Amino acid sequence: VDLAPVLRRMIFRDNSSSVMTSATLAVGRKDLAYFRERIGATEAEPLQLGSPFDFQKQMKIFVVQKMPDPRDATYQKELERWIAHFVEKTDGSAFVLFTSYRDMQQVAGEMQKFFEKTKMNLLVQGGGAPRSKLLEQFKTTPRSVLFGTDSFWGGVDVPGEALSNVIITRLPFAVPDTPLIEAKLELVQERGGDAFTEYSLPEAILKLRQGVGRLIRTKTDRGIVVILDNRIVTKPYGRSFMQALPKCPVEIL
Repeated sequence: VDLAPVLRRMIFRDNSSSVMTSATLAVGRKDLAYFRERIGATEAEPLQLGSPFDFQKQMKIFVVQKMPDPRDATYQKELERWIAHFVEKTDGSAFVLFTSYRDMQQVAGEMQKFFEKTKMNLLVQGGGAPRSKLLEQFKTTPRSVLFGTDSFWGGVDVPGEALSNVIITRLPFAVPDTPLIEAKLELVQERGGDAFTEYSLPEAILKLRQGVGRLIRTKTDRGIVVILDNRIVTKPYGRSFMQALPKCPVEIL
């Protein structure tokens, strides 16, 4: 559950050198405190370098504050309406990222007629095709829209015009439905900490950064990110999410 003591003993010994690098280590703070504490490198020297991309020119974020609460009876219809609005805006070429497989399947089923009418190519994770095949179809078929869950938030590279729109349906807070996550939350509480601010929130911020990071892969990429979860502007913790995202134009609808 807590790897920090093990890694501190095995890797971060006295007079040893290690370099750890990634585009998504930080949750908004330049000292990389969350990552350093997780791996037991509290004495390590952090270095946060700027991105080679010009996000001010390459990317724009839309936040739909008008979205209702997910518990509201109108939520799914509004979700479908805004997804339709933004995939039409870019004529496909979109990833729609979900946090729930069930929600993804439900929305995909309800929007089937929309995609048939607009002659866009809808690809949905979980239909039997492996991720690699879905990605290949997405890259090679014009006007494609891919609905994906967990594995499409990170580790996916689609440079160029094939992907110009990433839609985040909900902030990616992990559901404590696995023994590992439950154990991590309990460990924070046992140490007198707050499980939300010390684990759930930073993990969700990292996941959101990974999802947003699908869009700009080269210096010539252009596109939009759409966030369909109004908590990012209505909740106090929303500021932490916004501060961790690339600095680019933001429009709130």
